[in-house]
Amino acid sequence: MIKPIFSVNFFIYILVLSASSLAQDSGLYIPLNIKKAYENETRSMDGIPGSRYWQNRADYKIDVDFNPINRVLSGKETIVYYNNSPGQLDSVMLQLLANLYKRGNPREFEVEPEDESDGVNLQQIVADGRSLDLSDSSEDISYQRYDLSLSLHHKVSPGAQTTLQIQWNYTVNHGSSMRTGQVDSTSYFIAYFFPRVAAYDDIDGWTDFQYSGVPEFYNDFGNFDLTVTVPKNFIVWATGTLVNPEEVLSDKYSKRYRSALKSDKIIHIIDSTECSGGEVTASRPNNTWHFTAKNISDVAFGTSDHYCWDASSLIVDKENGRRVLIDAAYDKHSKDFYEVAEIARKAIHFMSTEIPGVPFPYPQETVFNGNDGMEYPMMVNDHPSADQHYAIKLTSHEISHSYFPFFMGINETSYAWMDEGFASFSDYLIVSSIDDPKYAYFYYDEIYKAEAGNHMDTPMFANSEYLKRPVYHMNSYPKPGAFLMILKDVLGDETFKKSLHIFMERWNGKHPIPYDFFFTFNETCGQNLDWLIRPWFYEFGYVDLGISSVIKENDRYRVKINRFGNYPAPVYLEVNYADSSSNTIHQSAAIWKNGEREYTIELSGQKEIISLKLQTPYFVDAVLNNDEWTKTEK
Repeated sequence: MIKPIFSVNFFIYILVLSASSLAQDSGLYIPLNIKKAYENETRSMDGIPGSRYWQNRADYKIDVDFNPINRVLSGKETIVYYNNSPGQLDSVMLQLLANLYKRGNPREFEVEPEDESDGVNLQQIVADGRSLDLSDSSEDISYQRYDLSLSLHHKVSPGAQTTLQIQWNYTVNHGSSMRTGQVDSTSYFIAYFFPRVAAYDDIDGWTDFQYSGVPEFYNDFGNFDLTVTVPKNFIVWATGTLVNPEEVLSDKYSKRYRSALKSDKIIHIIDSTECSGGEVTASRPNNTWHFTAKNISDVAFGTSDHYCWDASSLIVDKENGRRVLIDAAYDKHSKDFYEVAEIARKAIHFMSTEIPGVPFPYPQETVFNGNDGMEYPMMVNDHPSADQHYAIKLTSHEISHSYFPFFMGINETSYAWMDEGFASFSDYLIVSSIDDPKYAYFYYDEIYKAEAGNHMDTPMFANSEYLKRPVYHMNSYPKPGAFLMILKDVLGDETFKKSLHIFMERWNGKHPIPYDFFFTFNETCGQNLDWLIRPWFYEFGYVDLGISSVIKENDRYRVKINRFGNYPAPVYLEVNYADSSSNTIHQSAAIWKNGEREYTIELSGQKEIISLKLQTPYFVDAVLNNDEWTKTEK
């Protein structure tokens, strides 16, 4: 997700790293709760899921009625929760993320007074046929702001399941948009709208994540069946495949939709002359839009009665000819969105063929013109931009999240760098490929440039949930993005991609943690990368490379490069000659793998060198006054 930076006073909670806590079989620090997973054989030191790995899941049947006039969302759902853990469960934890706007709840952004509400109104919860007492004095439930623990009268044994039926309603926020809410007078992007079962895993058990608006999410996988009922003329775009286009769209528009499913060209399902015509949907007073999706972690939807709709499809897997529907829903005044469907198409092609080089895993992807920059399975909610280059970056970044955290099931609440870092790495490469490379950069890199090496610059392994801005942003975006670029440079494209594919094959649809990534790469690339991983993730530090001396002798130049900082980084040395020519000398960060602090580059003296400069194309050098050398006249 991309949000503006806020200047706030904050305390930083970080994990205390202790040399005495190093894992016996690894040179990397491993916290005690994670070491237990290896002892319990749910994880293994070679990066493969352990012989006793397990994870729970929940399947959802959700029916929503949304009134765009008064903004009341009413829903009912049936959840079938499967206990695949080795232990018996006597409770189930629900998350009520729409309580972000509940009066009195703490949050990390400003909320307009009119957007504060009573939060989620739970009308009924039935657990395995028994209606639970929802009163304040109830022993059946226990609230914790965004979480609701349900005491089960019938405990769920290993391998068994329980069924929950829930009815609820709440009022969608008008402004104060944080990933969800009203976009304009009759357009909405709705996320986190249903009570859902919290993740339960082999590391921490129940995830009692207290949502504040900054750290993101962690969910188990499941199948979703979603219906959204809205008034006539409102289109609904949602996670999943639209099951009933002929029932909700008038004939002309349903035919265009069907055409887009097989078209390599952009089909204007609803163009700018038709978006407010009132003839797009079926003519009944209300229409119910039906979507289904398998093995995903969340659902979201957007709706409007005046949006344009562009769509096409793309073959992402040449072996079986599988196509993905790619569409954009947008206000006709959002000029950049006229190109977004094509931008998304190019980005998904790159992701499927280059990085990560895995065929796009979902049947569709919608880019919705909202107020944010946020990802959901098969959807993104993006604000418009007057800068077309930024539109390319934002679209590419958010769609990249389809792999991390959705295809891979990342715990963003603890390890935001694993999804934002990969998306940053990915959008950097995509922009470099489909746009001018000069527009490639990492989000929040200017913030990191200002703080690199200062007291706020903490190790990336620090738990994301306890980091405030701007530390959260630095650790989640530019630092891991740079690390992945450096790792790719060290290993080479072929080995990097091979290791990445093995990691993704092992952990897609599961819940990998950083060690599964680190150990897989160590095992598959055939070398120990701890020398690079340890400083970048576990140590306070920064990159500082400097030119310490330039000596010419016997028609050769000897240029000494020193590693003053403790983060290994590559050398990109720009050499400028007296004849106005130039070239760049490159060495990967592997030159420092044995702890070296000095590296000598020898250059031919056939042409006179007038200046040298260390370039930092995708990483931050914390100290710049030692990066340049200029010949002085004698």
